Amino acid sequence: MDNPSVSIIIPTPGDNPLLSDCLTSIRGLHYRQSAIQTLVITNADLEKRGKPFSFAAAVNQAASKATGDLILVTNDDVVFTPDSLSGWMKASRRYPNTILGAKILDTTTNRPAASGYMLRRWTGIAKPVYAATRPVTCDWIAGCALLVSRKIWTKLGGFDERFAPGYFEDSDFCARARKSGIESLIIPGVTLFHKQTTSFNRDTSTKYEYWYRNKFLFLRRHASPLELATALIIQYACLTPARAVFLRDGRFLPAMKGILWNIRNWVKELHDQPSTSS
Repeated sequence: MDNPSVSIIIPTPGDNPLLSDCLTSIRGLHYRQSAIQTLVITNADLEKRGKPFSFAAAVNQAASKATGDLILVTNDDVVFTPDSLSGWMKASRRYPNTILGAKILDTTTNRPAASGYMLRRWTGIAKPVYAATRPVTCDWIAGCALLVSRKIWTKLGGFDERFAPGYFEDSDFCARARKSGIESLIIPGVTLFHKQTTSFNRDTSTKYEYWYRNKFLFLRRHASPLELATALIIQYACLTPARAVFLRDGRFLPAMKGILWNIRNWVKELHDQPSTSS
């Protein structure tokens, strides 16, 4: 595809004033505008289908209407630089069977932000990966700037909506892709600005609960039993209590709620499995 079309998916609560900056930057892209489909999906769109807001559910609903050769998942607080999309399209031709990320800069500080992550298997710690002078591989691409062919998206079934309302749906998607031989790659020549603190509130107990809940869910799905055991000991028995004591950041109880949610659902999943006995 010399000039592939792209569907840009933007989930939003509907009241973020930064959305207008995002849309303005899309209209300013140095790329054929007729090849760009912009899909904005709000809380109200999901409520019409009886669903609470969830990043994964929002993206999936929008993706069902996508017509582009490629799907670009982003946030409502992202601003595209004029040449970003054309750079992404060149990379998509060079790396056709790959999930592609970008160089992300914090809008406030202008400093590099994580474009992707590598998982330290035995500790469960996610190490940020930043764009470099050459393409960089990683375990998963950040969901604020994730480009993938619609063919791959359909093959993988989109985001898993169990990772609601947010966190680790991008990790799970890329992990499932990797099992199918599809790598994740950060492209340095594509630059976006991201207002890091607005997509999800960083300071609430609800944020911590969902973050720990979905991280545990991710590890359950993609770590080996031994890796899961060591990660739980290090993450939940050591690091999280220590942070709660020394930083007093209010994360311990929400983290425990996240663990309990996983235990209940894990037991339910085991109970619901069909019996193999004759």
